[in-house]
Amino acid sequence: MISLTRYLLVSALVSSLASSIQAEPPLYQPRTNQTLQSAFQTHAEPSSAEAFPLLAAWRPEHQGQEMLTVSGGEKDACCPTASSRWWVQADVLFWDRIGNACDQVLAIDLNSGVPGADTVLSTNNLDFSMEPGWRVLVGYRPNPCGPLGCCSALEFSYFGVYGWEDSVAAVGNQNLAIPGVLGLAANNFLFADEIRADYRSRLNNVEANCIKSCCIDSCTQVDFLLGFRFLALDEDFSLTGTDLLEGTSSYDISTNNYLYGLQMGGRMTRRMQLWSLQFTGKAGVFLNDAEQSQIVTDFPDAFVHRQVSGVSGTSAAMLGEVDLTLVRRITNVWSARLGYNVMGLGGLALAPNQLDFTVTPTSGTALSKDGFVLFHGVHAGLEAVW
Repeated sequence: MISLTRYLLVSALVSSLASSIQAEPPLYQPRTNQTLQSAFQTHAEPSSAEAFPLLAAWRPEHQGQEMLTVSGGEKDACCPTASSRWWVQADVLFWDRIGNACDQVLAIDLNSGVPGADTVLSTNNLDFSMEPGWRVLVGYRPNPCGPLGCCSALEFSYFGVYGWEDSVAAVGNQNLAIPGVLGLAANNFLFADEIRADYRSRLNNVEANCIKSCCIDSCTQVDFLLGFRFLALDEDFSLTGTDLLEGTSSYDISTNNYLYGLQMGGRMTRRMQLWSLQFTGKAGVFLNDAEQSQIVTDFPDAFVHRQVSGVSGTSAAMLGEVDLTLVRRITNVWSARLGYNVMGLGGLALAPNQLDFTVTPTSGTALSKDGFVLFHGVHAGLEAVW
């Protein structure tokens, strides 16, 4: 009886244990794709705004600024379709000037005694350095889809460089003089202790151009330019002789060149998504309305040896200019610009070319207009298009 009872108890215990094992899931069960998807959906990663709240604060919608966007069409094409009506460029210029008139002797050493080898100062010793200036251009296209008469657009621009100047001196011991008879007639231009030359020059430019545009392909645009241009080149030159025991004598010259004329040119723009490369060339023939004035004073009491004013004349002048500019878009409106300019002007009345060391009734009354000057340098700035 006891054995039967034990058997029944063991059988019940085994049955109960087997039932509990079948109810528990296996320790390892492979997950299906559906299981993984539900797991990722349940535990999604936080958004960038939730994970980086500072980054979200600097987004364009918080800044109120329009950032550069590139549409799908622009990713495939080299450049977007131009639909802007206005564009403004503002550049800072750093330009050098080459050409200080013909080589003119300014001072000689009286102790040398060898003509041609006694030169101690000449206009070749004057050398302008690179000076800053500025330039602004405004363009207007009345109808993005149609021309303005024969023009696709109009452009108006101005630039100026005002600070070219240089000063050189020859120093001696009562052994210096300027060349010619004028050196013998002026007290302190003969047996001087120092002869100094000062040269200053300023350039202003205004132009208005008609632009006719055509596209070679989706990446390249060619603009033909025709317009009016005005340039003003103003110069001052001063030669000063100093005798430390007596005083000073001075020879001062001022010239003004006003150039009026038509110019032609072209501009090619190659666009590469966010970058553009522009090459511009211009040339023109101008009427130069030039004038010069000069005065020679001496010690004592600023005695006037010569005073000539209002000597004027006209002549033909020529201009040639090339420009290479790299443009990088920053936003849909703003772009950065960096480039290099070279411009040559011929047919100018330069101040040192008006020097006249003779002493006659007509001394200083001529006007020399055969000067040539080369300007070159870099520019950097911003462009806005809308």
